Amino acid sequence: MRQSAGISWDAGVRDTVAGEDAGTPPSVIKRFVATPSQIERGQSAVLEWEVAAASEVWIEPDIGLVTGSAVSVRPSATTTYRLTALGEWGSATATATVGVNGPAWASMSWGNELPGGYNSDVYRWLDSKGEQRTAVLTRNDAADPGGTNGGMLRQLRYGSGAKARVATGTGASSGAAKYNGWGYVVSHYGSGNSLVARSTDVTGQYRQAFMGRHHALHEFSWNLLFNDGTAQVPKWIPIKTTVQWFFATGRDHPVYAITFDSSAALPQGLSTQPDSRTPYGDIAWDGDGTLATVDGVKWGDKYQFYTRDEPFTSASRWDYKTPNVVPYASTYSRTADAEMGIVQTLSWLQHNTGGTWLNNNWGKDSENQIDGDTADQWVMPPNWNWPYQLCQYEMKLNQPTTSKRVAWGLMSGAVGRASYWGYGYEKQWSSLPYQSYSVFTVLGRPSEGTVKAQLSEVERALKAQPSASRGQVVAYGPGGVARSDSEKYAVPGYNGVYGVHEFKADTDGSFSVALNAAGGTLHNPIFLIRDMYAPLSRLTLDGVALRADVDYFASYDDATKRVWITLNRGWIGGHTLSNLPIGP
Repeated sequence: MRQSAGISWDAGVRDTVAGEDAGTPPSVIKRFVATPSQIERGQSAVLEWEVAAASEVWIEPDIGLVTGSAVSVRPSATTTYRLTALGEWGSATATATVGVNGPAWASMSWGNELPGGYNSDVYRWLDSKGEQRTAVLTRNDAADPGGTNGGMLRQLRYGSGAKARVATGTGASSGAAKYNGWGYVVSHYGSGNSLVARSTDVTGQYRQAFMGRHHALHEFSWNLLFNDGTAQVPKWIPIKTTVQWFFATGRDHPVYAITFDSSAALPQGLSTQPDSRTPYGDIAWDGDGTLATVDGVKWGDKYQFYTRDEPFTSASRWDYKTPNVVPYASTYSRTADAEMGIVQTLSWLQHNTGGTWLNNNWGKDSENQIDGDTADQWVMPPNWNWPYQLCQYEMKLNQPTTSKRVAWGLMSGAVGRASYWGYGYEKQWSSLPYQSYSVFTVLGRPSEGTVKAQLSEVERALKAQPSASRGQVVAYGPGGVARSDSEKYAVPGYNGVYGVHEFKADTDGSFSVALNAAGGTLHNPIFLIRDMYAPLSRLTLDGVALRADVDYFASYDDATKRVWITLNRGWIGGHTLSNLPIGP
């Protein structure tokens, strides 16, 4: 297929390309309609089209390449679909909107409950499909029934009907430590990573940092002690560690944000080389009691790594040759149709990740790998040489595993060092006094491409282009949770701490901000508006009034003078979101 660079045609308009046969028309869309154009939530509509001179027809969001002349859709919220017809000499686009009526969405709820005897804060919210999700966070101020000190995701419930799934912490052990859930803080340091600081071993504090109508921030904190002396003369340095969980109505996957504050190690920093494997733990992402075999593992840093043989064993062949943008780690079971992933809110270049030295195999595969483990007869990289810790230490030679271990990874020195080499040794970074990063916690189904979809969502959010005619695009803010400093955002208008688009209101609380989804459709984007001294007065999208709890979900935080807004729709192209004072 041949396309003309830099030229597109509106629906029904014909044009020619200089130097080409003027008698050859570009693609034309004669008709693109939704029937009916207004539905009740849960009902279906049909998109119908008629095109000419087109070799391919694509519809977004969520549909992709189509054939024929019609397709059925069932959006959970008002959605504008964009059809693109591609031909030999050009393209054409057209849109059709399906309005969704329905009752207001329920607000987020919270309760202090004791599931399984674990003293927990339980959050319930409606996800992008309008289905309830439940997150159980165990408190970290006392030992839990499983013998750890909490501060983790004990349980996550999602889906409905036959697709409902409950994932609970497995209680798997790693040496003397047990992991009754997921999201623990773990940092290895010392010679040969012989020492470890972890939140399982100490009590800490918890608090509800914010509980709004549709958004919540739950916080855990600890003083983790790092031995910066010798075995004979230990010198214990407290590293203040803070974790926040961010939940939002209309969103499927919570954000896990962490800051290691090494101010106590100033001015020279720690002499040891602490890494970070946080968030860390075991949760039955295949569903309670399933014990499914792991069929594959994947991760992405500067390149994408994936296994090529199923089920996954130490003899699985692999590929590490495709360039990557947003870092992630994941593991999956096709037999259980379940997967779990960790997806960073920023790109590889914006925040370095990866915890070992496998980067010498970037661009390679198992057939031409460097420094393979010939002694233990592994085809996979040696278990100590994965950039993200998954289930490799629980494997037996050439045997499948049912381990549900999932963790993140940062290089040695990533905590409390004035400088350290990032993974890949291409750049030095500083972790003094702070090391902060944020990731999405993704549980879902490989048949639905859950982890891949979240990866695409972050990539698109990073490419979105913000502007403001009233108010301002925010370009500076705290570099992580529990920080009062201000640093330049990697992308203006994108808050990487929570993975949201951030703006500032005018002094009267009004704003008119635009966002161009230049990288592709954004699903239920979240806007964070600073300097709001009162709740929203009248929210509009492109001048059309929006309905609270139906078209958007808002939470006002009086303590910080901020408004969180989740738009209940696919955001295609450029639109303007406004809050203007109500006139007399």
